[in-house]
Amino acid sequence: MTLHKLSTVFLLLAAGLLPALPACAQDGPEESHGPRPGLSIGGRASYYRALGAGSGDFAEGAQARYHLTRRWALEGSADLRQETISGTKVDVVPLQLSVIAYLMPHGYRFAPYIMAGGGWYYTHVYAPVDRTDFRFGPHAGGGVEYFLNTAWSFGGSYRYLWTEDIHSQDLEHPLGRNIKDKGYMLTAAANYSF
Repeated sequence: MTLHKLSTVFLLLAAGLLPALPACAQDGPEESHGPRPGLSIGGRASYYRALGAGSGDFAEGAQARYHLTRRWALEGSADLRQETISGTKVDVVPLQLSVIAYLMPHGYRFAPYIMAGGGWYYTHVYAPVDRTDFRFGPHAGGGVEYFLNTAWSFGGSYRYLWTEDIHSQDLEHPLGRNIKDKGYMLTAAANYSF
């Protein structure tokens, strides 16, 4: 992760945490904690590592969750991933839609969940022949969300991605080649509920 990306992630998280500080000092009872129906939005940092890759790449993004009930939610997310795979520079913007099922009963601050969904991966390959396309892939995983109060929550997730291969054509491979892009993604996020 470059210094610019790292500082952007920390600034986004700090901006999200500042309004929560007065809420941490509240005295007295407040509404029940845990997931509740409504919309939450937030910024996130993610780490993606393809199978067989020596290392992974960090990205920044955003997510929105619509809690249908206290147990079920839909999540839409977008990240910006810039990486070099087998010597080829690639920009990937995963647009993911997930269904989330919370596992704990209502009212707990600590809420583990499982998730499944699909993603459309806008992909731009830089090579002697630039190529842009959308790839598709399902994903599944799980995570945990901690509800600081009725407005703020923090969480993290793990998801395995079964994405289509990236097709690249360059001087070494004039007929083209497929680059494997299946792997896993770790995310850390701060969310604000309305």
